[in-house]
Amino acid sequence: MNGTIDMETIDGAEADYPALAQLCGGYYHQDWREDHASPREALQGFIRDASPETVTAAAHDIDRLLGAGFDDVALARLLADGLDCNYVAATEGVGAAAWLASLRDSLRATA
Repeated sequence: MNGTIDMETIDGAEADYPALAQLCGGYYHQDWREDHASPREALQGFIRDASPETVTAAAHDIDRLLGAGFDDVALARLLADGLDCNYVAATEGVGAAAWLASLRDSLRATA
């Protein structure tokens, strides 16, 4: 696993993972806790609001991101700095990779 991530990868994250960027920036944004009672509720909001194609694309984006070989530290940085995700899975004792995998599984279950 790779713990380093370069600025080019971070800067290009929204373009490289557009559906995941929509999920993170739109539902786990700076004030997500004001809009949603829990991380699960935020995800359900995305699933409810997004088209089925976008939900499927977000799951695919997560697969590609997890396949890139980044460790939890690098993934957390990419989520925060590249995808504007303000949910920090580590605060609940979950690594970024495990959280992303659970998101992907939930997305696939609804698609």
